[in-house]
Amino acid sequence: MNWDDLKYFLAVCRMGSIRAAAAELNVNHATVSRRINNFEASLGQRLFERSAKGYTRTKIADEIYQESSHLEERLSTVARQIAGKDNSLSGDIRITLPDLFARGLLMPAIAEFCKQYPLIHIEIIDSARLFNLANREADVAFRVCEQPPEYLIAKQLAVMHRSCYMARKLLPELEQESWLEQQNWIGWNDKMRRPVGKIAREYPRFDSKHKITSAVLQAEACKNGMGIAVLPCFYGDLEPELVRVPPYSSEAKYNFWLVYHPDLRKNAKIQTFVSFMIEQMQVQKPLIEGEKPMPVNLPLL
Repeated sequence: MNWDDLKYFLAVCRMGSIRAAAAELNVNHATVSRRINNFEASLGQRLFERSAKGYTRTKIADEIYQESSHLEERLSTVARQIAGKDNSLSGDIRITLPDLFARGLLMPAIAEFCKQYPLIHIEIIDSARLFNLANREADVAFRVCEQPPEYLIAKQLAVMHRSCYMARKLLPELEQESWLEQQNWIGWNDKMRRPVGKIAREYPRFDSKHKITSAVLQAEACKNGMGIAVLPCFYGDLEPELVRVPPYSSEAKYNFWLVYHPDLRKNAKIQTFVSFMIEQMQVQKPLIEGEKPMPVNLPLL
């Protein structure tokens, strides 16, 4: 049995479709389809039931999935242990992070790291999905969560704050009595049409209009006057076309972490990158935690 066949098989099992598996493996979908068909032919067994909803594992596929997952884990352990003994400051580092965090926060620091260590090559996966670090889907992850899994080494970089933003071009409208009260939230989806917590209590009279599931697109909608957006302070405060809404306060919402696998604690380039980014994020911590003075040129409610 070819390990490459198992890689394609596992990807389809986890993603549920050929196209999703192809995107995960960064290959053409025809390649994945061909490898699955060849794998089924070599086994003489049908591994998936095809339908418009995707690929569903058969009973024999369930058995193969369990065994091949264990094999994948053992091979990943060997790979991590070998990588953990790497003392060179060259080669690749695979990083995963939500794309919102790149602009203005992480990317400038990563670019500076690359200048200082030109033999280290960075691969960035912009996704909010929790990649499996044990299987080396990534070497280092920047995550927003309450607490990372205990089996990972985690460094809390900051407590991420959020605030309410409006388009800067609409600032003159604040001088009109009750104008702000008549504005609307830009919601996320049906279940999250309105924010909750401190922010919601400060602006209880806002209606909820529009639903946009991307923070980047919410910011664009906000800049174009579609409503009030709740955004991370590190993003909204750096955006010149946005400004906080009175009373300009922020709310602690999520913990921001850097995590990696313990097997890489002695890998020279990983540890160099981790130390560098921790130092850089300490400089950015006030921005992440919303420590921005109230603009003196804006009117109070």
